[in-house]
Amino acid sequence: MNDMDPALQPSSSVDMATINRQETDNSESPFDKTDFSAAQYVNDLFPDEDSLANLGPFIDSIHSQIRRVDGEILEAVRRQSSSGSKARHELRTAQSSITEMLQQVGEIKRKAAQSETMVQEICRDIKKLDFAKKHLTSTITALRRLGMLITAVDQLQLAAERREFGEAAHLLGAVQQLAAHFKDYSHVPRVAEMRGRVAALEQSLRGTSLREFELLGEDFPSPALLDRLRDCCAVTAAVGSAARDELVDSVCRREMGVYTQIFGTIGETAKLERTMNRYKWLLRRLEARKDVWGIFPADWRVPQLLCVTFCSITKTQLAEILDEKAGELPHQVSNLLKAVEATHIFEAEMSRRYETPGGSGTNISNNNVIHGEDDGDGFDAGEGFDAAEVRWRYEKERAQRTSAASSSPTKQTLRQHAAAEAVARALFRGSISQVFVPYLKVYVDHVERSLTWSVEQITSAETWQALAADQPILKSANELTEAVRGEMKDCVSRISRGQTLLDLSLVFGKVYTAYASRLVSKLPSRSGAAAAGTGKSTAAMLGVTDWHVKLEDGDIEVIALIINTAEHCIEMLRQLEKALVARLEAPLGEKVDFSEQEDEFRSVVTQCLSTLILGVETKLEIHLASLMRHNWAAVEIAGDQSDFVGAMRAVLADVGTNAGPALPSNHFRFFCDKLLRSLAPRVREAIFRCRAISDAGCQQLRLDLEALKGGLVSMAKAGHVDEDSVAWTATFAADVNAQLASVEAVLKVVSSPPEALLDAFMELLPDASPSEFQRIADLKGLKRSELAAVLDDYTRRVGHVLPRTALMQPHSNTTAGGNNNYLGATDSSEGGGMFTSPLKGGTAMPSSFRAPKARVASKASTSAQEMAARLSSVKQNANLQAAKATDSMRETTGRMLGAMKSLRFMQRDQQ
Repeated sequence: MNDMDPALQPSSSVDMATINRQETDNSESPFDKTDFSAAQYVNDLFPDEDSLANLGPFIDSIHSQIRRVDGEILEAVRRQSSSGSKARHELRTAQSSITEMLQQVGEIKRKAAQSETMVQEICRDIKKLDFAKKHLTSTITALRRLGMLITAVDQLQLAAERREFGEAAHLLGAVQQLAAHFKDYSHVPRVAEMRGRVAALEQSLRGTSLREFELLGEDFPSPALLDRLRDCCAVTAAVGSAARDELVDSVCRREMGVYTQIFGTIGETAKLERTMNRYKWLLRRLEARKDVWGIFPADWRVPQLLCVTFCSITKTQLAEILDEKAGELPHQVSNLLKAVEATHIFEAEMSRRYETPGGSGTNISNNNVIHGEDDGDGFDAGEGFDAAEVRWRYEKERAQRTSAASSSPTKQTLRQHAAAEAVARALFRGSISQVFVPYLKVYVDHVERSLTWSVEQITSAETWQALAADQPILKSANELTEAVRGEMKDCVSRISRGQTLLDLSLVFGKVYTAYASRLVSKLPSRSGAAAAGTGKSTAAMLGVTDWHVKLEDGDIEVIALIINTAEHCIEMLRQLEKALVARLEAPLGEKVDFSEQEDEFRSVVTQCLSTLILGVETKLEIHLASLMRHNWAAVEIAGDQSDFVGAMRAVLADVGTNAGPALPSNHFRFFCDKLLRSLAPRVREAIFRCRAISDAGCQQLRLDLEALKGGLVSMAKAGHVDEDSVAWTATFAADVNAQLASVEAVLKVVSSPPEALLDAFMELLPDASPSEFQRIADLKGLKRSELAAVLDDYTRRVGHVLPRTALMQPHSNTTAGGNNNYLGATDSSEGGGMFTSPLKGGTAMPSSFRAPKARVASKASTSAQEMAARLSSVKQNANLQAAKATDSMRETTGRMLGAMKSLRFMQRDQQ
């Protein structure tokens, strides 16, 4: 108890009255708590020895509570025992009530069965009378109908003999309705006889109606004949669908017989350019014999079925004509297109005409709409059906559409018209024009030749000037876009939205690829001749110049125009792809893809930027050669910027002025970034190739380096001015300092005292190689003793043993790797590497550009190695002669330096 926290101990003795009152007032006893602890509870009650004085009363109180709880438990047990007896009594009462209710239900069922039996006995005689009445009524009705049928058949036979077809049609309908009532009485002789008479009369009327229609000729029929034929149609309709189809087929064959006599597969009418005459003949025929078509019921759709038969025959004839003239089609593209266009116009007119229920228009439309969306009704427009098969398909479609229809006559009629319109669209659209599809390859080839010729013409006539101030693109790009758009519209409106248009999209891709090639051919070419103006000594100093690009006046503006034009063509290709997808039929639209052509124009942009960078580097090359030729050891005091820096700044300023506003912002930034990463290692290499540099010379070069930095930043500022460009210019300025920091570090090391040379080298150029330390020592112009001490110190501190030949001769500074830096293939650690495109997140340049550059670098490396080998033998002889000529190491070293460098430049000049 003494281990309890003192803060929990009560400060006074236990008051038993207070404890009892708290236990009585609290709704929850402390013993009921889940975290109850006996020790804690006792400690709370008796925190010290003084509080034990009340222990006796407390125990008495606890005993009293226990007795009270025991009494309550006993009382609860007694109450529970009495409640269980009461529940059992109530259950027995409920079971007794249920048994009594089941007995009552059984009694009700028994009485209901007795009542039903009583009712059946009462109604037995009444039911017999009802059946007798029903049979008597049916017999009387049947006798009356039989009498009416006999009378109607007699009247029908009389009307048929008199050739009164109107009356016969009316009577035949009545006879058929009456005969339908005797369908189940065929076993009755009298009924069988009447059904036989009806069938014979139907067959007779069917043949008579067909013979009546044979009276129709080419002459205009009389009104009496038309009325009689109209009645014959009514009779045929009453006979049934088979008779109707036979009559319609007969009429269509007779009409198409006239058509095949005029138009065939040989002769003048078989020429493709006269295909329109076929369609004009049908339209004139429909108009001239409009009264004849009017005698047929509208729901027979005789003019439409006649047109279907015409389409089937025409398609067959055109297929034979095209197959026979397949070899001549490449020279008759114009005639072929006229036939295709006329066919599409005819099909569209037929489809439009018969979309209206009962439509009978005759004027051909000038609408050039070719195709609509497929309504998915399952009809093959390419097949040729006769009238009976077409009608069977139509009625099958109509039955399917009206099977679930309501009984409203108006709704049923509308649905029948809708079904007929769907059949008309499926039958006419493409019913003839599909025959031309296999032969339209000649049209596609014709368009390809035409567009290819257009590319040659528009690029030959190109002025290579901006189309307008606000449109910095070439005029030829707009002309090509208009030519392609025109061919696409022509194909959509006159030829096809199907496979032919898809084939044409492939032609468009080829044409844009050819245009991209023509743009690339305009770029300045790379050649060693580009460095002709630099002189033989400069060319010898710079090594291989195959990568040089000479920029003439206006070339920068042309390159910028080509870049903008390529970007414009990429956007035009995307718009063209969307337009083709929207116009092509649904399954074919997914096959349109101009991504390859877009990549071609991205390659054009990359090659333009690469050419521009190489051209600027070519201009800067001669000034870097001036830096190398200058005698920096003779500089005694630093002054204004050197001439070569002024010339380089002038080149950069000219580039910024011409290229900055003309190039898009992203491409100009790419150009500046890559030019910086290529120029920085070149400047460093140029300094390494110099002769000895004095401290004043180092100071002058550092001033020149700052001027060059300013020139680069000024060039970057010449681009488009906006908030984003301001931020980028600041970033580029920081990058200029970072890229040229290694050059400045080299100059700082060279300008350091001989005793601090190694410390400065290791501090400022921690990642430099041992060979670079040798080259820096050569630039420093140390005496032999100083050079030996520095090299020994380097070997001791770095652990790399430098060749002792370095003490006998100055470093040549013409390593094989030097020329590589002049070819644009800079070390990746300097941020150079191959040129990359700003497009697609900075993808690498195409291999077509990288491969020639790699070959040039390989040739340069081989040439440098051969040159170094030849110079080595010459330098060894020079060293021996210099050692014998003087006893002074300082004078010997000076002579060696002069002899070596003179021999090197002389040999380069001879080469």
